[in-house]
Amino acid sequence: MLNHAHHLSMFWPLCFLVMTAQCGAPPKGSHAPEIAPEIALDAPDALDTAAATPHPDTGGTGDASTQSAATGSAPLDTDTDTDTDTNVNANADTASTDTPPLEEIRFAWSPSARAAGAYEMSDPQDQHRIIFTRGVAPNGTYPVVLAFHGQPSPTASPRDYRFVSEVPAIVHALVDSGEVPPLVLVIPVFRFVQGNWPLFSPIAFQKQVVAQLAARDIVPGDWLAFGHSGAAGCGGDGLNSIHTIAPQAVGFFDTCLGPGWQTANRILRDKKIPTVNIFSVETAGFRPRQRPEYQSTFDFGRAFAPIGLAPITCPEVTPGPLRDQPYACAADETGHTTAFVADTGEGQAAHQQILAPAIRYFLQYFAQQSSVQRANP
Repeated sequence: MLNHAHHLSMFWPLCFLVMTAQCGAPPKGSHAPEIAPEIALDAPDALDTAAATPHPDTGGTGDASTQSAATGSAPLDTDTDTDTDTNVNANADTASTDTPPLEEIRFAWSPSARAAGAYEMSDPQDQHRIIFTRGVAPNGTYPVVLAFHGQPSPTASPRDYRFVSEVPAIVHALVDSGEVPPLVLVIPVFRFVQGNWPLFSPIAFQKQVVAQLAARDIVPGDWLAFGHSGAAGCGGDGLNSIHTIAPQAVGFFDTCLGPGWQTANRILRDKKIPTVNIFSVETAGFRPRQRPEYQSTFDFGRAFAPIGLAPITCPEVTPGPLRDQPYACAADETGHTTAFVADTGEGQAAHQQILAPAIRYFLQYFAQQSSVQRANP
C-alpha cells in the first residue's frame, strides 16, 4: 500500500472531537487489485443514462440562454432528522445563533427553452431553493454550498424528492450544533423528462444565485458543491461540469461511475480543486454493467484506479466506518483527489444513508480549512 501521508498533510483533517467515534482504522488489505479496463473511458455520457435505474427518493454542458422570471418564497421545512454541511463564514459572529433563520428563497430558472419541461417550476414548491442556516444575516459574507440531487422518478415532483428535505435537515443540525459555521445552502432541482440535469449550466445558475443573494444584502464567500447518486456519472451536466465555476471543493457521494464522473474528477484534479469521493454501494455507469446496481461487495478499486487513485494508509478521521477493501482510502499522488469506501450497510438503504456522514465529513473539513485561511491570510 502506498503511503501518501506527506502529500496529504494539507488535506486530511485532524480528528475533530465531534467525530472521534467515526475515526476509522486503516483497511486490512495491503495490496492494489489488478486494474481491469472495464470502464469505457471514452464513451459518451449518454450511454450511462441507460445504466441507472430511477431513484424515486433523490434526483449538465449547458447553454444558459433562457431564464424564467418567476420568483417566490416559502417557509423552511426541516422535519427530517439527519446531519449537516457548511464552509467558511467571515461574519459568523455578526448574527446571533439564537435568531431564527432567514426565510428561504425559492425561484424558477431554466438553462434553455429546449429543457423547459425538465425545469417546469410554475409552483413555488417545485422551484430551486436557497436556504439560510441560523447565523446568516444581511450585510454578511457566507460560504455557498450547492447540493445536487440524483435521478428522480419520472412521475415525481421536486417537492417530493427525499434529498430536498433530508439535506437541509442535515445541514441545519450541523450548524445549530456548532460543528460548522453558518452558510447558505442552495438546492437546484430538475424533473426527469430529458435525462439527468439536461443543459444545466453551473455558471448561469451561479449568476442567478448571486442576484438572489444580493437582493438580501448577502455576499457569497467560498463556493462548495456536492452531489449524490445520478448527480454525476449518469449523463447530463450538473455536477459533471461543476469545474466551470471553480469551486473551493467538490464532493461526489455514491454517484454514478460513468464517463461524466471520471472526466469531472480528472478536470478538478488538473485545476487543483480538492475533490472527495465517498462511495458505499452505487455501481451505475460502470462498465461492464453491474447487477444488482447497489453492491456492498463491489471493488471500488476498479473505478478509482483508472482515474489515477491508489490505496493509501487511512487518515485518523474518515466518513464513518469503512468497508474492508484495498481502496477503502485512496488518493492521487498530489492529494487533491481523495476517496473513501464507507460502510453504510446494504442495498438502496446504504445508498441513502451515505448522505449524513459524507456531508458531515466534507463540510467540517472545508469549514475548518477556510476558517484557518481567513484567520491567517
